[in-house]
Amino acid sequence: MKVGKKTAAQAGLPAFLILAAAAAWCAEPPLDRLQAQLQSLASAHRGVVGVTVIHLESGRRVSVRGSEPFPMASTFKVPVAMEILGRVDRGELSLSQLVSLKPGDLHPGSGTLSDLFTNPGVQLSVRNLMELMLRISDNSAADILLRLAGGGDTVTANLHRLGVDGIQVNRSTANLIADWDGVILPPEEEWTPEKFNYAFDTTTAREQRLRTLNLRKDLRDTSTPDGMAALLERIWRRDALQPDSAALLLDIMARCDTGANRLKGMLPAGTIVAHKTGTLGTANNVTDDVGIVTLPRTEGHLAIAAFVKWSQETADERARVIAEMARTAYDYFQFQPQEPAPSLDYGMWAEKILGALQLAPEERVRMWADPESYPKLTEELKRRIPRAVMLTRESVKPGELAAMLAATDVFIRLPLAEEWRAPDPAEEAALARWLDEKGSHRQVHFHWQQGSVLADGLTTAHPQGFDSIYQDALTADSAALSKEQDSAIAALRSGEVRVRTPAGTDLRFRVGERPFNKQDGDASARRMRTAKVRVDREIELPCGALRVAPLETTVEGTLVVPLARFGEQQVRNLRLTIAQGVVTKVEADENLSAAEAAFRAAGEPAKHFREFALGFNRKLKAPAGSVILPYFAYGAGMVRLSLGDNEEIGGTVRGGWHRWFFFPDATVEAGSRTLVKSGVMQ
Repeated sequence: MKVGKKTAAQAGLPAFLILAAAAAWCAEPPLDRLQAQLQSLASAHRGVVGVTVIHLESGRRVSVRGSEPFPMASTFKVPVAMEILGRVDRGELSLSQLVSLKPGDLHPGSGTLSDLFTNPGVQLSVRNLMELMLRISDNSAADILLRLAGGGDTVTANLHRLGVDGIQVNRSTANLIADWDGVILPPEEEWTPEKFNYAFDTTTAREQRLRTLNLRKDLRDTSTPDGMAALLERIWRRDALQPDSAALLLDIMARCDTGANRLKGMLPAGTIVAHKTGTLGTANNVTDDVGIVTLPRTEGHLAIAAFVKWSQETADERARVIAEMARTAYDYFQFQPQEPAPSLDYGMWAEKILGALQLAPEERVRMWADPESYPKLTEELKRRIPRAVMLTRESVKPGELAAMLAATDVFIRLPLAEEWRAPDPAEEAALARWLDEKGSHRQVHFHWQQGSVLADGLTTAHPQGFDSIYQDALTADSAALSKEQDSAIAALRSGEVRVRTPAGTDLRFRVGERPFNKQDGDASARRMRTAKVRVDREIELPCGALRVAPLETTVEGTLVVPLARFGEQQVRNLRLTIAQGVVTKVEADENLSAAEAAFRAAGEPAKHFREFALGFNRKLKAPAGSVILPYFAYGAGMVRLSLGDNEEIGGTVRGGWHRWFFFPDATVEAGSRTLVKSGVMQ
């Protein structure tokens, strides 16, 4: 039997040696040691192991194969529970609602419903079904709740709406288990426990082998460790559910009766772990455990999503590697605690917005806000600008905004908790027309958590710790930043620009006399007199980016994106060949069809290069190990390359669609000068 590495506490080392080890850890780069230890544990296992760990109070994270899909097995019951409780919050379901069990509801696998209730006439409440699904992993309860949740497509779509990507819920547990065991079930309307048993009992070993040959290529009912950890983070933060619903979910998960030898296996007795396990047998040996671990004293909480697939080890060894990773993370963050983010100064935020705008007394102001997102900021702004008119998604009826803008000089966009609260496409078009009227018309974009993105350009869950990063970034020296941008503009105009990345991007272009958009935090009416393009009237806070649409016909080379989400698919090593600004070839290592379908749907603008942008704000720096980029990659040395419509920045491409890609490790050469080297501003 393979013996895994032990932590110091497990090995029985004296306390002074443990403390010495902790001191040594502190001397190393913050998360490098933990990353190395988790990677070592994963590599030693004869199988594929993935894990993501997030320290919830600070936002620090590490992952091994964090973006790789793994079969969820019964951990899919966590997103199902999220959707059920979301429906309870919206008044569409009640926890006390009774559900009648039919013979076709009694499914094979883990749990007790199919064993205890064989005759019609049983009713259980939604709350009881949730307890059974999460505590003992009852498959029949899970499938009933999945039906009440609207099915897998609905669960997945609502996760995406929340900004949680990388999770796909597709099948009921009955169908999932049948597919994994190579069993063909009768039509769903004919399901009974007897027919289930007959189908499983009469399937031969040879039939099983033939029908399960391609299981490892099947991305249905999978999650990335990053995606599941992000979901756990949203549950813990209580911002995707009402606080009472989130608390109920965590309470049930903390009483989970399965998997005592997984996440909990090596943790100190009494450690609170709110978790959900998953297991799939056959030759593909899948073992999972995902949950939130409470650290001792005030050190905080860890979201851990651990997955094992295609393992050649025993069930005990699969559980052991999960337990070892959980204990390793537990020990690391116990010795490397970080204080929670400092109190947020909403008054300062409001003052920074007003300082950027330099409002005249007669200027008419409207603010688009979300009452559930940073309401204290809205209160501070209303106190300082009592004449401002507050707008919300609920208060503005279709077609009304255009008329309102006729009596508006300044439009402030405040943070939104959910995308559906944003202006709709028609309202966005009205805002664009209003900005194009020129004069002193201007917008301040204070998107905050909406600016937390992954390198593929799409948003993701906003870590709580990023609030303090963004707050600090508001204090960046705008004058110094503007001067640095001017220097870069001179270099970028001096000759050919070349952008390279370790993944293979190698792009060349010229900007000529194209206008540059400087996001330096100046949103004054005086600045609007020199505005040349629409985005000059759209001022981002925190500030920091320099943007330009290169001369389209000069753009030549290859753009490589290591991982990009398109719909429910993740495309690996997306390679775009560009000639004279036009995409001439699209290639990828995995899921090419998803990218091709998205580009076809986007039409003509997807064939054209759009924009080059470079970040300058040195205070927008992500914590070590974070895959999340702060505020649209406005941080110093961050590069954005994009496709699509570039009218707003002075280009010639039209069509409305665009897609950003971010590169935190790029090298940028302009003329004879290197502006950025391997993601570091020179």
